[in-house]
Amino acid sequence: MEPSMKYLWPVLKQTKSAFKGCKKFNYAPAIYSLKYSTVSAHAEELVTQEKIHVSKPSITKWKRPPFLKNFFLGKFDTELLAFPEILDKEQVTELEKSVQNLSDIMKSKVNSVEIDESCSLSESLLQELKDLGLFGRMIPSKYGGLDLSYTACTRLNEALGLDWSLFSTIAAHEFLATEAILKFGSEAQKSRYFPKLASGELIAAFCCSESNSGCDLSSISTTVEKVSEDSYLINGTKTWVTNAGRAGVFIVFAKSENPVDPDLNTISAFIVDGNSDGIKVSRQHKTCLKGLDTGIVQFQGVVVPASNLIGSDGDGFSVYLKSLESFRIAQNTFTFGTLKALLDAITERVIHTERLGESMADKQLIRRRLSKISSILYAMESVSYFTAALLDSTENPDVELESAALKLFNSKGTLYCVREMMELIGTSCLTGDMQLERFFRDALGLAHFDMPNDITKLFLSMNGFKVAGATLGQEVMESRNTFFFPKRAVSGFIRRWKVSKGLYKYSQDIAGHIHPSLVTCGNRFEEKLQEFQLCVESILIHHGQKVILTQLDPWRLADAAADLYAFAAVLSRCSRSYCLGMKNSHQELLLAGAFCHDIIDKLTENMGAIVLGVNENNEANHLNIGSEIVDCKGYFAEHPLKHNF
Repeated sequence: MEPSMKYLWPVLKQTKSAFKGCKKFNYAPAIYSLKYSTVSAHAEELVTQEKIHVSKPSITKWKRPPFLKNFFLGKFDTELLAFPEILDKEQVTELEKSVQNLSDIMKSKVNSVEIDESCSLSESLLQELKDLGLFGRMIPSKYGGLDLSYTACTRLNEALGLDWSLFSTIAAHEFLATEAILKFGSEAQKSRYFPKLASGELIAAFCCSESNSGCDLSSISTTVEKVSEDSYLINGTKTWVTNAGRAGVFIVFAKSENPVDPDLNTISAFIVDGNSDGIKVSRQHKTCLKGLDTGIVQFQGVVVPASNLIGSDGDGFSVYLKSLESFRIAQNTFTFGTLKALLDAITERVIHTERLGESMADKQLIRRRLSKISSILYAMESVSYFTAALLDSTENPDVELESAALKLFNSKGTLYCVREMMELIGTSCLTGDMQLERFFRDALGLAHFDMPNDITKLFLSMNGFKVAGATLGQEVMESRNTFFFPKRAVSGFIRRWKVSKGLYKYSQDIAGHIHPSLVTCGNRFEEKLQEFQLCVESILIHHGQKVILTQLDPWRLADAAADLYAFAAVLSRCSRSYCLGMKNSHQELLLAGAFCHDIIDKLTENMGAIVLGVNENNEANHLNIGSEIVDCKGYFAEHPLKHNF
């Protein structure tokens, strides 16, 4: 089995069973004046701050079916087109005061250039953020946390996103490691650890990845052995551990070996105190997110009390996936705040830069890039707050696919925006004074932070197939056996032919639930949703149970799912803005229209390639060439100057 598929194997088995059967302009100061202190962050005096206080909304939570999972069945919850309003006016005002206070601290105390050069974060800065309560935003107030809503956390993320290493440090502590205890820990574990985790006295680290397994939890080599009724013994080495050097608590995943059948190994999660004997930490150096303390943690005969087992034996996969879900949502909702500030600075630059007596801002290519960046930022912002509202307004929300789609869309969007900004300012981005090079490095790191995007795509699509297989299993089986079920084959052919000819049936009336100005976009969304559902059926009919072994079609389908999710969030947000008469709502309508047009083109390309199949969309050629490269152990073409004699 390929290494990339091992991590997905538990999901794949469930999927299979589910359907069995110019003028010179100094750019750097423009950015610094917006966001950065030119004073050394280490030289700042520590000033005690009052804790952030934002009232938690008393919103009624609704029981809703999974939103994105239903896309795989061609269903859409039109109620969510009324963009959920989580905070009332007073709560928004209260939140904005906290955001302004945090922004002032970040502007005066954070020097990202110095952080990047020194590869470290100031302890005084971290202490100031701890005093604000930012290390325990999701921890209940009875344990000393802020107990904030996801919407409030997302708004604060924009201010914390000034420095991406700093934010990732807090996010890994809050939404990855602490989340494991919050969702699966016992009351005794919460009472013992939460007060210190909320205050920042203890910083938590999440230990999952290993050098030979990556993010594939099923193939980890770290072992745990129960040596008595009261204790376990852990041995193994974890890599890419965020906060490794400053962690007081480790969340460690280990397997208990089955001597009879190695495939029956169980994965469990443990809370390991940082001062335990047998722990050795060494730092890993990176080319991105340099301020992030990333290290290798060795556990050599570390004794762990049985009371530190999170959940039950064998709950490791559930703990990991739920923590990853929360982390993805947090980790991909902070970059657009900084990107918007950068766009403002770059726009100012091009306005004041002249070529041949004309402002660069008057050039068509410049305006096109500004528009493309803005439309992506609008979508990133929309899908981030849409997801937060979904979590805040839904009882026991199932956002397994939404978190993956959010990671895919926002991580790719961040890379796209930074790259386009570099194109906008030209060769100036190559100088040491320009910070876009650092942002680009950090954006690459964020795209690989919790899991490479390719694996995230397979995770998203395979879980979607699991949902589709459970509901459409009988239909898929009949469609794959046309000789025995000719009626099903004919009806399926007619349905696909109608959709291919544009004979859509708008049965869900998506356009009727948004502002009339967005009717065209709403109808196009419903068209693409129908095409998406047909693609799901086509893949299942073509591959059957072997869909768990294929990658190309699911890879494209996941991209389409993420784009459709962002499409829905943009429609919902823009409709609300226009209905309420928000400032610049007319321009916002233009922005949403431009994004929807671009995303429709992308959806058409991806889903068209799925319909054509591997043999028709040129993927077969690439697969053959890839095989030749593997056989030849590299590039096989002869040099163009070489003679055949």
